[in-house]
Amino acid sequence: MNKHIASICWLLLCIFFSNRSLAQQLSWSPKPPVAGQQAELRYDPKGGDLEFSDQISGSLIWSEGSEWRSSTLVMTKANNLWTSSYQFPANAVFAAVKFFQGTTEKVEASDNNHGRGFYTAVLSTHKKTAPGTYIAEARFITPNSNMLLNGYVNPVLSAGKIDSLLTREFAIKGSAVSRYLADYLELKKNTMDEAKFKSFADQVLQHELKNKKIDEDLLAAIQRYYAFNLHSAEQAAKVEQIIFKKYPKGSTARFIAYNRVATQKTDEGYRNAAENFLKDFPYQEWIQHPNKQAFIYYTIHTGLEINYFSSKHYDQFLAMFKAFDFKTANEVYRWNLTKSEMTNTGDKKVLFELSGKILPYLFERRTDGSYREDFGGDVEKEQENADNQLDDRLFTHISLAYATKNYQDGLAAFKNLSPKGQYGNADLNEMHMKMLKEMGDSKAVFALLEASVKANAVTPAMFVEMKQIYIDQHKGSAEGYEKYLSALIPEDKKAEMRAHVMAGMVSYPLPPFTLESADGGFVSSSDWKDKIVVIDFWATWCRPCIMAFPGMQLLIDQYANDPQVEVYMIGTMQFGDYKAKSVNYVKSQGYRFKLLHDAVGDNGEQSKVFKSLTPLFKSGGIPRKIIVKNGIVRYSSEGYGGSPSELKDELAMAIEILRTEK
Repeated sequence: MNKHIASICWLLLCIFFSNRSLAQQLSWSPKPPVAGQQAELRYDPKGGDLEFSDQISGSLIWSEGSEWRSSTLVMTKANNLWTSSYQFPANAVFAAVKFFQGTTEKVEASDNNHGRGFYTAVLSTHKKTAPGTYIAEARFITPNSNMLLNGYVNPVLSAGKIDSLLTREFAIKGSAVSRYLADYLELKKNTMDEAKFKSFADQVLQHELKNKKIDEDLLAAIQRYYAFNLHSAEQAAKVEQIIFKKYPKGSTARFIAYNRVATQKTDEGYRNAAENFLKDFPYQEWIQHPNKQAFIYYTIHTGLEINYFSSKHYDQFLAMFKAFDFKTANEVYRWNLTKSEMTNTGDKKVLFELSGKILPYLFERRTDGSYREDFGGDVEKEQENADNQLDDRLFTHISLAYATKNYQDGLAAFKNLSPKGQYGNADLNEMHMKMLKEMGDSKAVFALLEASVKANAVTPAMFVEMKQIYIDQHKGSAEGYEKYLSALIPEDKKAEMRAHVMAGMVSYPLPPFTLESADGGFVSSSDWKDKIVVIDFWATWCRPCIMAFPGMQLLIDQYANDPQVEVYMIGTMQFGDYKAKSVNYVKSQGYRFKLLHDAVGDNGEQSKVFKSLTPLFKSGGIPRKIIVKNGIVRYSSEGYGGSPSELKDELAMAIEILRTEK
């Protein structure tokens, strides 16, 4: 009888493990699932929060031992059951699923079996319980820091449960503490007090260290656990000595050495440590057998180059480019030369000379694919990014050429721009125009201006030059100039602009307000009846806002004599003496703006009018342009694309569309 009872208990235990939390709501086929094979799941939402849902999705996670992965399941409904299928990877050992209505970003309702979870073992390809199964289950059902596991089960801390699962784990052939060291210790940590656990963990780690066949990965795990979990610098250092003795060129030794560089407190200390690192772990040797530590060399190289550049060790700075891929070379150039040029720091002659020596490396390596990982392996997007980056570096070089009056070199650099970059940047086009004028090439100036208009990337200074050329060509007359300009812009560009403008059309009541103007008077929105009013929200600290000012001035000039159109610049979200800051900046730059100051709200921030419109914007970003007609916000646009003429044309098109409305 006792034997019979024991058999029944064992059978019940097996059923309990494989289906204990699935209740009657979820079933798998095969049961349990098998790694490397397709598995079908059937979900019955009856009695749960999703019973009456007409759209259900599944969120699946699975364990591959120490790593967890996730996937979204597409569910289909038939006979009141929701079904889906999934082919588990060959190394999956454990899986769990939760069901929800809505999207992964916005879950409206969900079902995780009333907190008990829907989970199951995943058998090995040989249809046996695989090593890592019970470790995964223990991690899954107990509190832990893995955010991926959130919401699949309500975790419960139970020392008895943990110990029971760990006992089962190490009864599996092929499983061992060393294989799941960090997970094992973190689980055991939940079963004892801190002092007892530290002693226990030290005993486990020391036991593993006595294994003469210990490999590099286990040594790395032990070193990390001493350093970051037990906070024992002494023991961590002892393990490091073993690592450097047994695996002096291994990835763990490399990572430890890298951390030593990163912790240096002085520039000289960092420089010496980084140089020694590159001697001990040469980059060229790593390239022959690369692993996932590319970030180490990228960080060391960029950090060391910043050090060389700031300390004016220019020979060492240039020498390192010979080994760089495009990504590293580009980022080093950007962080040092472009930053210095933009902030107007450093000797521009030195910067120009350095730039001329670095650019050939960038040209040579622009197609090496070194940014590809940043774009998920997408070759086309990666190359587009590389071309854009090189255009930006050429912008810096051309700016330096212009500043140092190396016009010939600067003009030659324009030929290296990508087709997209040739005429697409208004500031670069203006610089190009000025260089051509300095070289006395008036014919090329006119061709450039026409090409820039076609690309809709023109600055106010370029329009002045173009109009003067037109007048000179037409015997002192400006008649037909606007029609001539319009004819230069391709029809597809106009259609593209119109589609963009129509996408920005809205209808939102403008909360009434009265704001102080730059001259101390007041302007009320109630005074704008029967007018079309453009408002630009900006701030003195907002670089894109300031960069858009030339475009806004073009718009203001275009409608200067039109009584039906007004343009107001509202300074917002500023600090200190914001009135003086706004007025002084606008005056100092020579802009002819109707300037208003946003009001101070109840929370003390100078943003009352802007914040009243954030339900429309669904964003707190500036610059923000809106167009108001009859007390209604009819157009809204955020950001600045970089072209004054394009901004002017965008807002002018929106104005004219609204003007012709019935």
